[in-house]
Amino acid sequence: MKIASENIIIGSGIFGLSIAAHLSNLGQKVTVVDKSENPNEASSNALGRIDPILGGSGHGHETKPLPVAKKSLDAYKKFLNLDDETKKEIEFEIRPTIHFLEDDSQFKMIEDLIHQIDSERNFFSIQNMASIEIEKFINLSYFPSLSLFNGTIFINSKKYKTYLENKCKKNGVRFIKDEIIDIHEIDNAPKISGKYYSFESEKVIVASGPWTNKLLGNTFKTDVYPSKGQIVKLRDPENKFTDLHLHGSCSVIKKKDDLIWIAATSEEKGFDKTITNQAKDFLIDSAKKMHNDIDQFPFHSQTACLRPQVEDDLPIIQKISNSVYVASGGGGWGIMMSILVGEIIENEINS
Repeated sequence: MKIASENIIIGSGIFGLSIAAHLSNLGQKVTVVDKSENPNEASSNALGRIDPILGGSGHGHETKPLPVAKKSLDAYKKFLNLDDETKKEIEFEIRPTIHFLEDDSQFKMIEDLIHQIDSERNFFSIQNMASIEIEKFINLSYFPSLSLFNGTIFINSKKYKTYLENKCKKNGVRFIKDEIIDIHEIDNAPKISGKYYSFESEKVIVASGPWTNKLLGNTFKTDVYPSKGQIVKLRDPENKFTDLHLHGSCSVIKKKDDLIWIAATSEEKGFDKTITNQAKDFLIDSAKKMHNDIDQFPFHSQTACLRPQVEDDLPIIQKISNSVYVASGGGGWGIMMSILVGEIIENEINS
């Protein structure tokens, strides 16, 4: 059976859905193809931290490289400007962060980056916590210095994905379950073969996450590889955990689901998604370097997913041939960067 559409998007993760929502908002016909009706990868399991300044979970002492920070600020502003109804739907909130520093030079690195992308301090601020009363739960044994960072946004990534899905359905986007096997061009038009259907379109946009290279083969030269991320969630039955976000050896925050999230590992294990006790122990030990009593909270659950990672942390969103486009490589920042991809793809198409 042959299916025709103005735009075929391969992948219904956060990048694919964001592009589908954007193009369908412009009145274009869009079909989204995915091998699963309800994919449960990075988009559904992410911490949902929107932060252009501080590095990724488990690399808390690092700031983002300047090009990534500048692009991330564009995304941050878009989330900040969402309407109140959408913010409520996706559990948008801004939380202060206690940032655990390995040395004083890291404080200056953060200050410098804030100055470079937000010189008027419209969005972010940081102050040394030497003169601030230290909470009893804070472990001072591992990190010699603390700072208070303001400006980090958190959302519920799963609810944000549902919000985009609903937007797509409202706009008439068609969803097809199929596994794409081959993409090639004939007379500058894409021909797409799946296990069950063949597809014809004016444009095909590959948003298939860590499977991007497998699908495109030698036609795509950038290496998008799977990075396994595991997250541990703890219960807080007595409602004792702090409202602050702790960031340093990992990220720890009690979210609106009343669970304490400890995020996240970054493992190069190919396409293996096995949940491991080793990762659980690593995350709890990492969190204990910041919170003395973290191991007193009862275990709730653990997740593992595959993130599409690229070497420089800047997503690949570009045209690679006459009618084929790629949107992949969000890595640990896919949720944040997803809000930009639809507009970037539109610009690539029109250029």
